[in-house]
Amino acid sequence: MTYLVLAILASFTISVLVKINETRGINTQVVIAANYISASFLGWAFTLRGGGVDGISTETLFLGLGGGVLWPGGFYLLMWGIRQYGMSLAGTACRLSLSVPVLFALIFLNERMDLNNSLGLLATFFALYLFHPVRSSELEQATGNRSIWFLPLLAFWFGLADLWVNLFNRMGPASEKFLFVTLIFTFSNLPAWGVVLAQRISPDRKALIRGLILGIPNFFTTYFLMESLRSPAFLDRTAVAYTLYSVMGVTLAFSAGVLVWR
Repeated sequence: MTYLVLAILASFTISVLVKINETRGINTQVVIAANYISASFLGWAFTLRGGGVDGISTETLFLGLGGGVLWPGGFYLLMWGIRQYGMSLAGTACRLSLSVPVLFALIFLNERMDLNNSLGLLATFFALYLFHPVRSSELEQATGNRSIWFLPLLAFWFGLADLWVNLFNRMGPASEKFLFVTLIFTFSNLPAWGVVLAQRISPDRKALIRGLILGIPNFFTTYFLMESLRSPAFLDRTAVAYTLYSVMGVTLAFSAGVLVWR
């Protein structure tokens, strides 16, 4: 349970830092790209401290590479979705991503949900929708053909990213857990900085520093979530862990938005 609480707090810290950067007009793309530098540096520091890299399994390599595409790819999909359909509709699609790791746990991991957990899960989706109510103007804008495939794609993409650490828990060797997280953020540098260079964005010092700070909780969010899913409390109840992680993270971020930024 301790790891899950730490993962939620780290995720909440990311939300606060991103919000602060937005209110101060910091270039978000540079911040996101820079955060992968410090996150990968942390990962290599932990990996080397644990004895370095004697070898790497095929599972760790390919899951790390896949995570390096999923992490920044989800960010750019979300940015495009917000521009096309508005924050509330894109946000709702992201919240529905919770169904991906939950369904995976129920179908492929044969986890069981009793009546109380099932009702709680349904209430969770309703509560997440209330955090991101869809405006009628955005709903009209989303009736085009592109939204038919894009919004489910956005939900699936974020859900797959959430599920990724659990896939490593099931497929990868435990001794390579730091290496797995490290590879995710190391590979994420490639598409993130590729976009910055392609758009000819000049990285300023302030955005770089804030990005390097953001990378610290970003690294620990992934690591703590992975550890919580392999803990005895949630080893066979990952659907419950994902639900708590999503709901508490959104609740804390929403509360901070109301209390601090009004």
